[in-house]
Amino acid sequence: MSPSATQPDPPEMSVAEAVDRYLAKRQTDSTARTLRSYRSRLELFAQWAEKNGIERVGDLTPWHIDTYDLTQRESGAAPTTIKSRLSTVKMLLEYCASIGAVDDDLAESIDVPNLDRAEEQSEERLAPEDAVAALSFFRDSRAYYGRPMHAFLELAWHTGARVGSIRGMDLPDYHPDEQYVEVVHRPSTGTPLKNKGQGERRIGLSDAVCDVLDTYIDRERWDQRDEHGREPLFCARQGRPSFTTLRAWSYRATQPCLWTECPHGRHPDTCEWTERTHVSKCPSSRSPHRIRTGSITWQLNRGLDIELVGERVNASPSVIRKHYDQATDAEEFEERRRAAETALDVDDSDDEDDQEDDHSEDDSA
Repeated sequence: MSPSATQPDPPEMSVAEAVDRYLAKRQTDSTARTLRSYRSRLELFAQWAEKNGIERVGDLTPWHIDTYDLTQRESGAAPTTIKSRLSTVKMLLEYCASIGAVDDDLAESIDVPNLDRAEEQSEERLAPEDAVAALSFFRDSRAYYGRPMHAFLELAWHTGARVGSIRGMDLPDYHPDEQYVEVVHRPSTGTPLKNKGQGERRIGLSDAVCDVLDTYIDRERWDQRDEHGREPLFCARQGRPSFTTLRAWSYRATQPCLWTECPHGRHPDTCEWTERTHVSKCPSSRSPHRIRTGSITWQLNRGLDIELVGERVNASPSVIRKHYDQATDAEEFEERRRAAETALDVDDSDDEDDQEDDHSEDDSA
């Protein structure tokens, strides 16, 4: 019997089976984390289909798809979450159409929302003033200086790197004398990069950041190897820390009650948000991604060219402008325009005509 005779015709697949088939096809061009995100969104769709009595993927109609579209828009989820869910389902349906499991135009029933810049971005970035307050506290503290969460915050803030990139760094990837860290794609030993080989790069560090990392390595880092025999730069008691551990460090390091009064009227000794299992619930704590978002805006505000920032954080200028650059009008004026306006100033030695030209240009800026 031929292999094709043992397989059901495409329309006989359930939605859940179609999801599994689609994800299997994406394994070669997607990271494990991306696949997990796809699965989470698509399983939500498969559960909705089952609940609504849709037994076969071939039974889906434009009416069904439009109904699911509307349920997502009315779900109360964030605009970016709704967009990602619908766009992933649309990719699934396009794949199903390509193998003859659904009508060719079914995917067009989903109208993926176009979000404006404010909706695409999150306002929950780690604000520069909060990052400065946190890092100043850690640097002046005998008790916290060089501890894992401090070292993580220093590296995350000053590089703008993704949490997966930081987790994948090994001890030899840190070069204290040359003052930089390497980001390396190592999929075969459990630490792939989001953009694979294109995400590999070197990121320069300042004296202060290197001092913190040196202290962390000498005093705080567990001398352990991971299951592949590698020496993680950030190392937990059992080896390379999990994403959950790194997020816990991130949340705790950004809680303002460490260095000032709680903005939510709570006391640290009795507040459950200071507990490791609840720290993410604190409204003022920030995840690694929010640190990355704040860092990118801060680097731009400090005058770094967007191309250079893009190289440091492994994101194109267009992606940075759309998703990450969250400078307020005040920040843009104070940090970016002022440099340009200063450049338009004139020396006392300039002649009157030059001064008039520069003043008129300054007024229009």
